[in-house]
Amino acid sequence: MAETATAPAKTENGKLRRRDPFEMFETFQDEMARLWGQTWPFGSWPLARRIAQTTESTALWAPRVDVFEKDGDFVVKAELPGAKKEDIEVTLDQGGLVIRGQKKAETEVKEEHYYRMEQSYGSFYRRLALPFETTAEQVTATYAEGILEIRIPKPATEAQPTPAPITIL
Repeated sequence: MAETATAPAKTENGKLRRRDPFEMFETFQDEMARLWGQTWPFGSWPLARRIAQTTESTALWAPRVDVFEKDGDFVVKAELPGAKKEDIEVTLDQGGLVIRGQKKAETEVKEEHYYRMEQSYGSFYRRLALPFETTAEQVTATYAEGILEIRIPKPATEAQPTPAPITIL
């Protein structure tokens, strides 16, 4: 996760503290919205940074997934940072692959004049339609360092019937 650059700024008591460089723009935007009486569905119109913060919350979170073919297998790789192996469930359901589970994350920052503790808990869910039928016995899944890898062997291709000419009347 990329961190926003911060710059030191003096406070009233002469101590240094970190300031978010985008805070000024957000304050300006909020004041303009208040001045013009404009409100959007969830308050003033958010900057892109505020949207990015919202989409990272666990309430709206779905794991990022890469899907590709390799060595005759259909491979699904899902990014699940902060999830434990025992909190992840992979199932086949009505022709789809379902990945669900719980995510628990805690972040703690300690500096000389600053302390922050953040905790986020929630569930995630992702469903992928499979292009072919398979059984749970054929599927293998491994989880290491926040990456879930699921391998599904592709079925052998059926021989295509030979083309038969059709007479046009």
